[in-house]
Amino acid sequence: MMSTSGTGGSFGEAEAAALVASEDLLSRDNIPDENQQIECFSCGETMRGLFCHSCGQKNDDYRRSIWSLFFETFASIFSLENRMWRTWLMLLIKPGRVSREFSDGKRVTWTSPVRIYLALSIILFGYMSLTETRIFSVRTDIVPKAEFVGDVDTLEDASVTLKPDFGFFRRQAELDRLNAGTDFDRVARLITGIPRQVFQLNDDLSLLGELPSDELLKSSDSWPSASDPDEDEVEVEVEVEVDDQRTLALETYAEKVAEVVDSYNNLLFMTSDPESIGTRIQEADKANEVLDVTEQIRFAATKEVRQLAQQTLSVLDEDLAELGLTRVDIHKLPVETTNGYAFNLGAGSVNGVKFSETDIQELSVKVLKNPALLNEGISKYLPRIMFLMMPLAAIIGLVFIRGKNTALLYDHLVHAAYIHAVTFAFLLTLILLSQWTPLGGMVQVFFIGIAIYLPLSAKNMFKRGWFKTIFASYSIAIFYGFNMFVIVAILTGQSIVQAAALGG
Repeated sequence: MMSTSGTGGSFGEAEAAALVASEDLLSRDNIPDENQQIECFSCGETMRGLFCHSCGQKNDDYRRSIWSLFFETFASIFSLENRMWRTWLMLLIKPGRVSREFSDGKRVTWTSPVRIYLALSIILFGYMSLTETRIFSVRTDIVPKAEFVGDVDTLEDASVTLKPDFGFFRRQAELDRLNAGTDFDRVARLITGIPRQVFQLNDDLSLLGELPSDELLKSSDSWPSASDPDEDEVEVEVEVEVDDQRTLALETYAEKVAEVVDSYNNLLFMTSDPESIGTRIQEADKANEVLDVTEQIRFAATKEVRQLAQQTLSVLDEDLAELGLTRVDIHKLPVETTNGYAFNLGAGSVNGVKFSETDIQELSVKVLKNPALLNEGISKYLPRIMFLMMPLAAIIGLVFIRGKNTALLYDHLVHAAYIHAVTFAFLLTLILLSQWTPLGGMVQVFFIGIAIYLPLSAKNMFKRGWFKTIFASYSIAIFYGFNMFVIVAILTGQSIVQAAALGG
């Protein structure tokens, strides 16, 4: 009895111990116990940990809600255990060490590059999406021209100009605040061009009355200088030679007159009423009154500008006298209306789609009103593009640095993943600083930081000399940057085409 009882007691203790061990096995991880069992789901072997020692299958049947699975995965990626902190610390203070040791098999010490990359990718692009951060943007201010002073609201369109402002990583809320006081109707007028009247000079100098005499052409230094004829040239009649010289002199004279007319028109554009100043000057001439242009300089012009205009007009009068003309002769020219553009946009094509000058003007106003239009394609595809660029960077790296044991494609993939993660972290930090502090120049700081970090990391990772390391690092960066530029240009072009198709 005693023996049987003792045996039975011993057997019960063993079962109890096995039960405790199995419960401990199931509870030692973050997988719900009801989704696990003691025997492997695949091969039936007794489990000793989370993964089967025989076939390697995970002890989890995944029979729970999709939300539970999602949050478990999210928590796993962003778990802030000591290993994660240690990995980030070494990535920052000892570039390349983590990549080298992880590639060499020391993987328990460091968080995997894929996990690091995914975590920072989700944080960076998630933040940019939630805050509506625009990778790049363009807006404009309306400012007085250099020669004018005063409030732009009181100045005429001809007295102001557009001042483009290009920015990076601005929040849409900030752009909306900056654009709140912008008069986009006026912006559209300035881009389209404000009308102004100018004197037009045709190729036929008969508009100036009688053609200038030979004496006037010679006195205005328009007559071509004499040159010794070539011995091989056939002599021509003196009369023909004189006619040829006069033709050349008239062409030179016409060029000088055209320069004077251009200078005069530039003065007219500074007047207070450029839409009718040409007609008013001609009417004054009919009444034998010469309208002094300097008296019509806009009220907001500075004193220095008025003095400069008076001096310019005096010089023009001297130039006209040298040509045998007066201001009245200039005023006899026909007046035509032209547009003074804020900046000349021209026509062109984007991604194979042709745009007229009017189309580009309308599109410019759309983009200035809503900078998000330029970022549609980039915001949508950039996370996926960066993921695909990671193996491309590894392949490019393999071209420059190869080694049987320390620089295989696998080594370059590990290094590229860690480099991308550090780049994301650095970029996120600079975005936060630029958005929430008064610090500026963050884009320049970003590129300088990456330019320093890349060769340091490559040096510790691949153990090459400094010259080869620096040459390889910057060559890879240039090739990588060129590909990114092309991709971003294509995506931006597609966004522009889509923006052009939008109404309003």
